[in-house]
Amino acid sequence: MREVREETGLEVRVGELVLLKSGFRLRMEVAYAAEYAGGGTLRLNAMEILEARWCAPDDLPDGLIPSHRALIEAAH
Repeated sequence: MREVREETGLEVRVGELVLLKSGFRLRMEVAYAAEYAGGGTLRLNAMEILEARWCAPDDLPDGLIPSHRALIEAAH
């Protein structure tokens, strides 16, 4: 919740862990399901996020990282 709020200004409720992956040289990928809780105002941390927008799962933007696309599609 804190990370999403710091990077986007939005409030979310965190759900289940959906990905935990160890990578090269101490890199880890962690993803949780989350639901928009209705609070906050969208303001992006430019050091962390280049672009953000709402879109339907069947209308994901081109250029989305394949692993992110797979996580979103698996949730629906």
